[in-house]
Amino acid sequence: MNSFLLEIGLEEVPASMVQPSIEQLRELVAKTLQQQNLSGQIEVFGTPRRFGLLVRNLPASQANRIEEVKGPPVEMAKDDKGQWKQAAIGFAKKNRIDPEKLEVRDFSGKEYLYAINHLEGRPTKEILEASILGWIHGLRFPKNMRWGSYRQRFVRPIRWLTCLWNGEIIPVELEMVISSNQSRGHRFLSKDFFTIDQAAEYESKLRDQWVIASVSKRCERIKEQIHDLENKYKWRVEIDPSLLMEVTNLVEWPTALVGSFEKAFLELPNEVLVTSMAVHQRYFPVYEKDGTNLLPYFITVRNGNVHGLETVRQGNERVIRARLSDARFFYQEDQKVALVDFEKKAANAIFFPERGSQQDRTERIQLLTEKFSKDLLPDQKDQEEAKRVAKLCKFDLQTQMVYEFPELQGIMGERYASIWGEPEKVCRGIREHYLPGNAEDQLPQDPITWPVALADRIDSLSVAFSLGKIPKGAADPFALRRAAQGVLQLILGLNLPFSLNYLIDQSLKVLKDQQSLELDWSTLQNQLLEFLQQRQRYLLQDQYGLPTDVILALEKGRLAPASQLKLGEQLMRELKNEAFKGALEALQRPLNIWAKNLDADLNEVNSENFRGDAEKDLWDAAQQLRNDDQGSSNFVNQVISLESKIERFFEKVMVMDEDLSVRSNRLNICKKIHNWSLHYLDLRELHIQK
Repeated sequence: MNSFLLEIGLEEVPASMVQPSIEQLRELVAKTLQQQNLSGQIEVFGTPRRFGLLVRNLPASQANRIEEVKGPPVEMAKDDKGQWKQAAIGFAKKNRIDPEKLEVRDFSGKEYLYAINHLEGRPTKEILEASILGWIHGLRFPKNMRWGSYRQRFVRPIRWLTCLWNGEIIPVELEMVISSNQSRGHRFLSKDFFTIDQAAEYESKLRDQWVIASVSKRCERIKEQIHDLENKYKWRVEIDPSLLMEVTNLVEWPTALVGSFEKAFLELPNEVLVTSMAVHQRYFPVYEKDGTNLLPYFITVRNGNVHGLETVRQGNERVIRARLSDARFFYQEDQKVALVDFEKKAANAIFFPERGSQQDRTERIQLLTEKFSKDLLPDQKDQEEAKRVAKLCKFDLQTQMVYEFPELQGIMGERYASIWGEPEKVCRGIREHYLPGNAEDQLPQDPITWPVALADRIDSLSVAFSLGKIPKGAADPFALRRAAQGVLQLILGLNLPFSLNYLIDQSLKVLKDQQSLELDWSTLQNQLLEFLQQRQRYLLQDQYGLPTDVILALEKGRLAPASQLKLGEQLMRELKNEAFKGALEALQRPLNIWAKNLDADLNEVNSENFRGDAEKDLWDAAQQLRNDDQGSSNFVNQVISLESKIERFFEKVMVMDEDLSVRSNRLNICKKIHNWSLHYLDLRELHIQK
């Protein structure tokens, strides 16, 4: 069997782009192999300087195959004299065979022409050679760049291209490089180019040049070295997965080492120390064995071997000492400023150009919090505390600490508010209103935080959309998709009673009143609604497991998202019951009748025009139907109670009676049931599998 190697050599690639890029490369190559009926074992490699791919166990060529194409019926292909007609000649030409070689076969009791082609498999090397440029151009990145006079756009400049079929160079030419069997090793530990004789030797050859090409193997090497240091010094190191992956993709030959800083810095809050080390310096913080207290040490990973390790340690210690000194200065200076003075500073800090300051933003959050609190917090004291959280939720953006360490917003707000004597619940709310920060994050625990968290996100969305800053493609510089997802996570995860239209209406009203804006508010409302519904569809399907047809059916109803979720989950349980499926199918009959007669001119229902008990009983049942905005069991129970009456109605009654008065009565019954069910969902979107 054969091996194929492709390596794209680059300038330093941002760590966050390494893993997504090589996974894209894997998918592109896998798709090509599948389309070409080729099998092989794909391995991908990635470092800051290279994207690599190795495919093992490839056949020398595609398997020969027979292609059968069904053509026109024989009766259309030959004339009365048995000569081929144009339909047959054209079919043969299209399939590149002589008309005399067309075969006649029976298909469903009728004779058709078939073109039978015996196709010889193409050499695998030829297929791969024709695909390489397509794979390279097919890679997508959040940011591309162009360099020099080249037209090629890529994440970083391409410096070399290694393409091998076993030991043979596959010729590929980009604007800036021509493929070869040459690659480069570690930037500092290896000398310039080296030769790869066989594709299958790729990983071992790179290791000889101080490069561990496999992301997973580099990651394991780092974890092993950290664990060795843990055991040696009797420490505990919490390895954050995202930090570990970032460090893994910053280096090609990892070597872990220990550094230290002065114990006096431990007086700083743990969050400040961890952020300084992990986020800004990519160090792993060190804790006591029981994991309780931070120690004045850190573990860092250098891109190189053990040579000169002491010099590297000293350099890292100087850097962290300077950063922690700055943090201590900011922490001390912030505490000298009164809380009210931070609020005043917000008046001079721009939130969005043309939409006011951070103080204006905070005022809008307060107004929205007050509105939302009335529905969420029955206790007056809780409402007052929620308003206090809203008033203080952004003050720490004006502190020196958060200006230098933006990752600490909310965290420092909680810390400073506590120092200045704010109630514990208010302090916690300042931090928690930023939750959830992502799809996996926890939700705020204290109910007084819920209205603030909603107000913050819906205001950000409304302001951005009012300026036309609607995310397009992958670009989302203001993290509006995350804000929209946060709104839905809060509503669905905390079972909050708000509809999306209500949230949008309130936020736009507050914005309009404050800013005195003249905008197309109706269009803005629709844009925001569709944007939020997109995130709702994603969450309902991805996180809660609802199928697409159920989601679309619920979306066309009038329930708020939390009630949609409850009804959707109950429907999924009930649809396993044949009896309930039968009741839903019965319910669809009057809905379908009314859907075909939406424009009918109806009179009011007149009991004298009933022709029997079947329609009278169904009308009585229809009048008893009640809409419930909270519970889903009400809908299910009423559907089941209607089934026998609907079945009897359609057995005994012809809805479209010639007598218009009778017809009007019967259509009114269908309309009544239709309008009731549409409050919950549109059953026509539901695919009921038998």
